[in-house]
Amino acid sequence: MRWVVVGGGTAGCVVAGRLAEAGHAVTVVEAGWAVPPVVSLFDALAFPGAVFKGPIVRGRGLGGSGAVNGMLAALGDRDQYRAWGWDDVDEALARVRVPMAPATDLGPVDRALLAADRDAEPATLTRRGGRRVTAADVYLHHEGITLVSGVEARRLVLDGGRATAVRLAGGRDVPADAVAVAAGAVGSPVLLRASGIDVGVEPRNHEGLAVTLRLVPDTVVDVHGIVTGAVLRRAGLEVTAMNHLGPDVPGHAMLLAVAMEPGALAGARRLVDDLLATPAFAALVADAVVDDGPAGVHHLTSSLPMGVVVDDAGLVIGLDNVHVVDASVFPDVPRSGPYLPTLVLAERLAARLVGR
Repeated sequence: MRWVVVGGGTAGCVVAGRLAEAGHAVTVVEAGWAVPPVVSLFDALAFPGAVFKGPIVRGRGLGGSGAVNGMLAALGDRDQYRAWGWDDVDEALARVRVPMAPATDLGPVDRALLAADRDAEPATLTRRGGRRVTAADVYLHHEGITLVSGVEARRLVLDGGRATAVRLAGGRDVPADAVAVAAGAVGSPVLLRASGIDVGVEPRNHEGLAVTLRLVPDTVVDVHGIVTGAVLRRAGLEVTAMNHLGPDVPGHAMLLAVAMEPGALAGARRLVDDLLATPAFAALVADAVVDDGPAGVHHLTSSLPMGVVVDDAGLVIGLDNVHVVDASVFPDVPRSGPYLPTLVLAERLAARLVGR
């Protein structure tokens, strides 16, 4: 069976790899190219062509946002998944190939957060041997996969309720017996609408409170090193330490409080103020500025939600052979950063597609 996977990001790589392992011929169409496996998200974001243009940070290249994010891996709330009817999350999690390990090379804000609150802990990061590892690194190396990179998919070629090909920029058609759309919470609805399929809703996101820190002079920070190595989770909030803001903003760092549950952001300011009042932060921070309004989070999901636009196998309702397999199909935004949940989602859906 000939599958075309539109998007070589996190979910697309998982699905492509699993389909190829099952004996399918798979073509992956990716708008971008490979991004160097740098540790700092700021170095990754600065790489030419690594993100799409626009106010929302979206990875553009092999590995998708996994190539440019903070590498944090958290599953979220299992009760939320059970409420969605997902009873196979742990089985799918066990199949995830992207390596995960607690951070050990901590920065100054990491150490301050760990000292300030007993509930803080080293962050689990998606890397091996200090090197960032993406889904592209561990899923795409299979002889059954043909990679078409550096070109955008424009639309699906439909014959009634079936896709027969994916049309690329420039007019070339890639024939398909079935299509897995993995262009993300923004890109997947755009592709479907360009194909005459008028579906999609407003994506969902987490709210965040960003507090910029000016560190005391002579604080030693590797501005090309790890950005986040410690995290504090409490009462629906996740506070991440950001040891630096890249080489263009020397001497500055951040605490980013993200509301993983509705309404939780109301307690973020007090929690951050309590942290900054501890001796660990008082010795490190010369000044702290709270950003105006919710900001700093790029966790868009749920623009093509299950039960509304697609079924529980990601099949677009009304079509015979077009599945959406990325974060756009979450019924709601997960109660964690979306990276690990997206890997789990892709493993769940890949198992269903292999059985077609």
